[in-house]
Amino acid sequence: MTIKCCIVDDEPLARSGIEGYLVKIPYLTHIGSFSSALDLLHELEELKPDLLFLDIQMPHLTGLDFVKSLKNPPKVIFTTAYDQYALEGFELDVVDYLMKPISFDRFLKATEKAKMLFQGSQDSFFVKTDKRMEKVRYEDILFLESMQNYVILQLKETRLITHTTLKSVVDSLPSSFVQIHKQYVINKNHVNALEGNQVIIKDSKLPVSRTYRDQALNAILDNR
Repeated sequence: MTIKCCIVDDEPLARSGIEGYLVKIPYLTHIGSFSSALDLLHELEELKPDLLFLDIQMPHLTGLDFVKSLKNPPKVIFTTAYDQYALEGFELDVVDYLMKPISFDRFLKATEKAKMLFQGSQDSFFVKTDKRMEKVRYEDILFLESMQNYVILQLKETRLITHTTLKSVVDSLPSSFVQIHKQYVINKNHVNALEGNQVIIKDSKLPVSRTYRDQALNAILDNR
């Protein structure tokens, strides 16, 4: 999963601080920074951000008024030095409310909350096969296997083949999916056992490569 993010803050140091945090979190992609809500408004339709890091107290148009003006606003994490706006901010159903100065730990908790919201709202996707588009639920996928320019989706009851690359699929998958090999991505919720350098899912034994071993095993064993 990749969440496209924009930063809106009239303070350059505040913008650069959030930009520095964004690059440390793999599921976040920084697509733009703006010194005012009006500047973003001109590009909102083209950029289509998923998540805004939005200052509240800004000249011309406050962050609160900006969100109220949008018919279908993106998800919002407010960033501000003033706590008196907290109640009004949460009444707008924002993801979180961060008080400046913002620590990385607090920032990460807010983005994890956002990620859970996106994953909860997207429990399926469409896969193009030879003759039609098939709707696939993430929870029904056991694992994905790369075969050159094709990807095999092994499901609980069947399998689908789509003309794409594993790399292009990985970023859109929720956190329950873990890459264990250059050819394999597994759904850790379906792991039955670990045996040497293999993961066992149903009747399949899949290799875990040295490159992905530590990261994969940590993710599988910490399956919560």
